[in-house]
Amino acid sequence: VLGVNNRNLHTFRLDLSQTEKVAEELARRGLAFHHDKCCSGESKPDMTLCALSGMSNSHDVQRYRTAGVGMCLIGESLMRASDPSLAIRGLCLDPKDYASSQSVSGGAYTAGTKVVKVCGITNAEDALV
Repeated sequence: VLGVNNRNLHTFRLDLSQTEKVAEELARRGLAFHHDKCCSGESKPDMTLCALSGMSNSHDVQRYRTAGVGMCLIGESLMRASDPSLAIRGLCLDPKDYASSQSVSGGAYTAGTKVVKVCGITNAEDALV
């Protein structure tokens, strides 16, 4: 697993393009990291790319799915959410459904990222989707 922090730890500024820049460099070097390749019967990737910090909605998560990122670490947006369980569901929605959702119901979006690591949850009920 190769984690890419989108937060500059000196200035605390976020730059969501950091993970995409690393994905481009890995591809340029010929290293396999696309999460969807291992599930389609192709050879196992050399590594899994994990986006760290800055994701707050399904559009952010989808951005990384498109780049081949296999995992997202999400913390601050869930810690700030008044309803962490609802926030998790929102992160897992198909992006086209996110904008129109007032409340989230139904299943999680399964077409992309296989794992979302949730930080900042203080009870098991909030982590259930």
